[in-house]
Amino acid sequence: MAFAFDRYVLDGVRAELRCDGVVVPVEPQVFDLLELLVSSHGRVVSRDEIFERIWGNRIVSDAALSSRIRDARRAIGDDGAAQRLIRTVHRRGLRFVGDVREAEEDTRPQTPFVPVLRTEPDFERPAIIVLPFRETSEPGASPLAEELTGAVTAALNAWRIFPVVSRTTAARYADADSATLAAETGARYAITGTVRATEDQFRVQVELTDTEADRLLWSERVTRERADLRDAEEELAAQIATMAMPELEGAEARRALRKPKDEMTSWEMAMRAAQLIHAGGAAGFAEAERLAIAAADLKPDWALPHSLIAVARFQQAMRGFSASDSRTAFADTLDAGRRALEIDDRAWIAHALSGVGELWTNQNHERAILHVNRAIDLNPSASMNYHFGGCVAGFSGDLETAHRHQKRLFRMDPIYPYTAVIEADLGLWHLLGAEHDAAEERLVRAHRWDPRYGRALQRMIALYGLRGEPERARQAARKLSDLGLPINLDVIAASYPFRRDADRTLFIEGLKHSGVGL
Repeated sequence: MAFAFDRYVLDGVRAELRCDGVVVPVEPQVFDLLELLVSSHGRVVSRDEIFERIWGNRIVSDAALSSRIRDARRAIGDDGAAQRLIRTVHRRGLRFVGDVREAEEDTRPQTPFVPVLRTEPDFERPAIIVLPFRETSEPGASPLAEELTGAVTAALNAWRIFPVVSRTTAARYADADSATLAAETGARYAITGTVRATEDQFRVQVELTDTEADRLLWSERVTRERADLRDAEEELAAQIATMAMPELEGAEARRALRKPKDEMTSWEMAMRAAQLIHAGGAAGFAEAERLAIAAADLKPDWALPHSLIAVARFQQAMRGFSASDSRTAFADTLDAGRRALEIDDRAWIAHALSGVGELWTNQNHERAILHVNRAIDLNPSASMNYHFGGCVAGFSGDLETAHRHQKRLFRMDPIYPYTAVIEADLGLWHLLGAEHDAAEERLVRAHRWDPRYGRALQRMIALYGLRGEPERARQAARKLSDLGLPINLDVIAASYPFRRDADRTLFIEGLKHSGVGL
């Protein structure tokens, strides 16, 4: 049977997709997917049904399905943002929403089809130049300025968002003005800094300049105790990069806002999405996802938009994480992360968020560990990598690594947006290590940071149950109840992806002995 919709005919007998009578070349699996959706128009086709129809009993990844859906949409002039013909029904499947009718047999001569895709030519991302940091200490007091220049250059380059001018080239322009930097190096942004070493501290003043406008965009002082650091330049560079990157993305997003929305490039859409993610808020996260999807549609061979889709979905999932089913909360995050990695296996953001997805969605600790370790290797300056690395390590039973990662995060980013989550995680690792006083300190701190983060209260209940303090457990339970969150042993226990049976047993024993009727 042949089906007609929009300008297309899907001919099942001849296994052809035609647009205005011209054959559109599609892969067999893409054709089969289109045939399934079009013939089932009006109803939701589940993912399981699609897997069964397209792949039979073979085991394939969700990323393979995402790839076929993307190709099917492109073949019929649809896209993931508009979803004019193929609509995603969240957590259920796909529905073909175009008007479908039975088509007459097409007897016209056929000519080869040349697809016109909505793509964007290669673009030049604005570059950064890190000029040699200047030492203001007494002569010979510290070699940190030279070391820090190289470390900051490497740290920014590891983010793989903005190109970074080589250190050798930057050295030749140490005394150049903004106009010269912009004209001769192509760098839109310049980072400069001074370093002063005292007996006890390193003090670094960093500035970010827009070379085209010759305007200071951002300035920050970073102070670190010398006794706290073995490799001072590495951690200082990581902190500087962590602070500078949102400023760079924000500057590019502000440029994008000067253009009409329908004229924004994929780069500008991605930078606007990144800025909205940094700004936070439910509406901002949803808009960031929409913009990132549009950027991916415009530049399909670029991994960053898919990574930003994953970040936006993670942020939206986290807003209800205490009350959600942890086994489904990050499934969409994992899908976007896998798609980014299909394009670029060095996409560190995608590795980090794929680690989260593998841990919570599939409880596949081995894959989760591989992903987060790869993310840290690719970008040791990103604080989120240590958030997820610590989370995966802790639930995998490696408490020492979990502590090390998440404490390092605080040194790199003292105002990390998920401070309450990290404090609650550290409290759980202390609880599992039978360090009850340290666990209580972290969990109380987590609750102060965010009184609505229910998982800190769940862990308090378990802690006070293990310590034999039922009244304090009941107080925590009342706060949990006031938030409208479930106080149910099976629900809470099932939402923690412990790898070791001993850890799960200990946590459940604490809940059982808390005296709150779990």
